Amino acid sequence: MSYRVEVRDAALERIGIIDTWIQMDIVVRYCQQGSWQVHVAAGTPQADLLQRGGGVAIYQDGVELPILTGQIETFQHYWTSSQHTSAGSLYFGGKCDNKLAYNRLAFPDPTRPATQQWQADDNGRAVSGPAGHLVWDELNRALGPGALPNRRVSGVRFGNDVSMGKTVSDQLQWDVIGTKLESWIDTTTIGYRFLYDPSEKAIDLNLFTPRDRSRDVRFAKELGNLREFTWSLTAPTVTRVIVACQGVGKGRYLHQQIDAESEAEWGIQVESFLDRRDLPIKADPTTGEAVKADLSVTDEQFKTAKQAVLDAAAEALTTGAKNGNFQLYPVDTEAIKFGRDYFVGDLVTVSTDGTEYVDIVREVSITVDQGGEAETISPVIGEQGSGNPLNLYKEVFKMREKLRELETRM
Repeated sequence: MSYRVEVRDAALERIGIIDTWIQMDIVVRYCQQGSWQVHVAAGTPQADLLQRGGGVAIYQDGVELPILTGQIETFQHYWTSSQHTSAGSLYFGGKCDNKLAYNRLAFPDPTRPATQQWQADDNGRAVSGPAGHLVWDELNRALGPGALPNRRVSGVRFGNDVSMGKTVSDQLQWDVIGTKLESWIDTTTIGYRFLYDPSEKAIDLNLFTPRDRSRDVRFAKELGNLREFTWSLTAPTVTRVIVACQGVGKGRYLHQQIDAESEAEWGIQVESFLDRRDLPIKADPTTGEAVKADLSVTDEQFKTAKQAVLDAAAEALTTGAKNGNFQLYPVDTEAIKFGRDYFVGDLVTVSTDGTEYVDIVREVSITVDQGGEAETISPVIGEQGSGNPLNLYKEVFKMREKLRELETRM
């Protein structure tokens, strides 16, 4: 599939097309900041099009919408005596237009300027409602028509408010909005994307429901669209956590939490010690039970401290938990192509070792050669490669069991 690059100026006017480059690298991400970089020869008409304040829209042939649009953020001139001779080469790049969400902070009170935020609630601003509405409303109040005049971004259109998505309740206080939105969106009901529209000279906020393409888009070695895959199971590094609070000797409160399931499965016991003297809890020397560290500790503070002990132990067990992970490397075929048949945010199916796994396409990295054809297209499906202990353990364990069954039959 071929690619083309349309160039915009600072006023969002389309000013030309780049149809010749040395290499182009693109990373498209679901509800996060993607990136792009174009490598062109210096002193060419293509290089002259790319200027500060401008940007690009990158298209695939046969696909109506661009796969990525974004502003120019970096210029680099490169020359050596052995390569990139003559005038040298230029690298232009930047983030996709989703960076607009990461350029703004969630003010405790969006109706007041930054210097008057001292009048806002000390506990931050509470928000609650459907995730789609919260995404639209927060962005609108930070950079859209609903923002203070000096925070509005010219040329960005918001469309109508929406009420789709799961119900979310949160507290906002100086959070980076893009990062906060990552916790609000999900893989089944709501996503968002800022996308430049050359015909309208505007950047539109698109709120959408992720598509379920799992029946039509499948990756498997039998289908010829998997170049490589690898999966792994890793034993836990912590199975028993001991949290120690205030006090000395018999008066020091100790709490232990055990991951009995992992110990039974892997046949190991690994202890870890957490010193939490900051928590106002000590032990009753006769029973060992938790009591207030001194008379100044209120009931509410004591309750909060006891919960903090449980949370600290749970976090340590999570960090050291057993891990299941996999990575796969699909390839485009005539039957299934990125952009035409699936996109980031879509649910797809992966089949390995007799196990089918359905998850969202979170990211796609693309390298395009001088001829405009994609050299590599590498999707990231679900949490593959993330190292998150909670991600794929059950799915990878199923792969292992299926493989053992196959080995037994053989």
